[in-house]
This record gives sequence, structure tokens and C-alpha cells, in this order.
Amino acid sequence: MQSLFGGGELGLLGGGNDAGGLKEDGCSSMAWRSSPLPPDDVYSASHFALITAYQDIKTRLGSLERENSTIKRKLKIYEIKFPMINEFGEDTNSYCSFESKETVLLQSENGNLQQRVNVLTHELQKRNDREEQLGDVIKAYEKIHLEKNNLQRDLDKMVRENEQLHSFFSVVSG
Repeated sequence: MQSLFGGGELGLLGGGNDAGGLKEDGCSSMAWRSSPLPPDDVYSASHFALITAYQDIKTRLGSLERENSTIKRKLKIYEIKFPMINEFGEDTNSYCSFESKETVLLQSENGNLQQRVNVLTHELQKRNDREEQLGDVIKAYEKIHLEKNNLQRDLDKMVRENEQLHSFFSVVSG
């Protein structure tokens, strides 16, 4: 280990000329002791370090791939929920999600208002039809009232003529 960590051929992990390998840092009670390794052990230690680093990189890569697939799944879900976002994550209409929600809300409100206008227009048309019918009824009433007045005048005229004839016949016969 001396040649690997403590100022030997590689001088790794803080082992300088006078360091003598790793020292106790106060965090643990264990101290690295320098012990010379034969040259074969140096290569096996390097091989072990490479295998450990490879395994660590492989583990990190697997973790990152899982995280990436999770992010892709979430992105697909958001693309389904918010179809304005395309596959590159950019908004196709350059509106933020709040504006698209406002747009949907405004379109819904516009639809509701349009429906209300249609109902009111239909009611107005019904009222206009009723007013026309009422106008026709009033005209018919006025016509009937006029005919009644004419008939009443004719009746009054006939009654007067009848009274005159009656008094004439009473004078003549009597």
C-alpha cells in the first residue's frame, strides 16, 4: 500500500514525500499505516480500484437511466394533460400553461354566454310573436267594437223609427 497511497510510485490520496500515507483526520479512530506491497499487489490494487470505479459508474448510469425513464413517463403524462407542449418541451403557441388555462376558461365562458344569448334571442322571438298575436287580437277587438257601435246606432235608429211609426199609427188610428 505504501507505493500506491503513500508517496510511492503514484502518490495518491494525500500521500506526499513526508506524509507516509493516509492519516487520521479526527473523524475516526482508524489510521492508515504504511506497509510496503510487492509490485504484483500494486497492479491487483489498481485493478480492484478500476473494477470498483467501473461498478460505481455502472450503478450511477443505471440510476440515471431509471431517473431518465421516470422523467420521460412524466413528460408523456404532461403531454397528454397539456397538449400544447410538444416533444421538445416548448410550448407550440408560446403561451404558458396559465394562459392556456385562462384561454380554456375564457372559451368556456364564451360558450356559456353564447348559449345564454341564443336562449334570450329565442325568448325575444317568442315575445315578438306574442306581440304580433296581441296586435291582431286588439285589431279584431277594435273591429268588433266598431261593428257593435254601428249596430247599436242602427238599433237606436230603428227603435226611434219604430217609436215614430208607433206614435204615427197611434195618432192615425186614434
